[in-house]
Amino acid sequence: MKNYLLIIVDYLNKIILMLKIACFFTGDNFYLISNDTPSSKKKITALALAMLVPILLWVFNGFLLSYLILQAGLIYSIVTALVCGLLIFLIEKLIIMANGNGWLNTFRIFIGFIIAALGSIVMDEVIFKDDIDAMIQILKKESVLQAQKLEEKEFKHNNNYEKKEKEIINLTSSYNEAVISVVAEADGTTGSKKRGVGDITKLKEKSKNVIRKDLVTSSQILKDLDKQKNIAIFEVGQKVQKSFNEHALLIRIKALFSLVVSDIYMASAYVLFTLLLFFFEFLVVILKITWKKTNYERKLEMFEQIGEERIRYLLRKGSPVYDLGTNLRQLDNAQNSLNRKSSLFK
Repeated sequence: MKNYLLIIVDYLNKIILMLKIACFFTGDNFYLISNDTPSSKKKITALALAMLVPILLWVFNGFLLSYLILQAGLIYSIVTALVCGLLIFLIEKLIIMANGNGWLNTFRIFIGFIIAALGSIVMDEVIFKDDIDAMIQILKKESVLQAQKLEEKEFKHNNNYEKKEKEIINLTSSYNEAVISVVAEADGTTGSKKRGVGDITKLKEKSKNVIRKDLVTSSQILKDLDKQKNIAIFEVGQKVQKSFNEHALLIRIKALFSLVVSDIYMASAYVLFTLLLFFFEFLVVILKITWKKTNYERKLEMFEQIGEERIRYLLRKGSPVYDLGTNLRQLDNAQNSLNRKSSLFK
């Protein structure tokens, strides 16, 4: 019999401890709720457990995001996890403690939406880490190629590259025409129509050599520019590769949404995890709104009504505190009576 009593006492102590912890989470008065109905205690405990769900999720995801994804140290990751959990704890506690109208409920929904959206992104970053790493490599290559294209375009613009290309094309065309003219003059097809290498042929040959010299010079200049261009493009590519931080949060979020947009399976998984986070986050709000009022809550409303009625009574004409002058005179008389020296013999 004694053992059974000890078991019952231990069980009751655990219930009391759990109720104290629940009151700490929800901000309720333990001494009031401990003497109330079981339904009231159950609701307080349920709200506290509902608060723990998003808090633990943010602590877990905050640590993994900081330690595995962002490559922060262990101490920084633990601090990040604790800060995330504390922020969610404060927000959820404010939601539970607040009693308001439709505007406040709308505000709760907006807060829940934002927290759930951010939480789903954090969870997806942790769960789909390998897929996001692969997409980041693709984004890295695209960034390098884009930077190289911009460098090539800027280099060509600064060095009149296209003008030199056109100049070489024109010189090549002129040189080919000059070769044809020399050959035709030598075989008597056109020009003086005298076979053999005469004075006119030598003159055209000289003109052709001048064009050829200009063509070689321009080609060498363009060749040197190509070398400089290739070096500049390579250096830009190396610079972008080194500066590209694969663990930057915004880059990883961009990679995540690139995967979501490009892959229907990834999009489906993202939607499911987002909805799951929405459910976890709105769990506190849903319980707060839909759970019917308990005896404890009606008691708190009664306290408020009694306090309001007391204030109205005190502000009413004829109340003890309405005419402060009268009360002060009564107070002075009482004080004088206490300070008056009196004796049993007088």
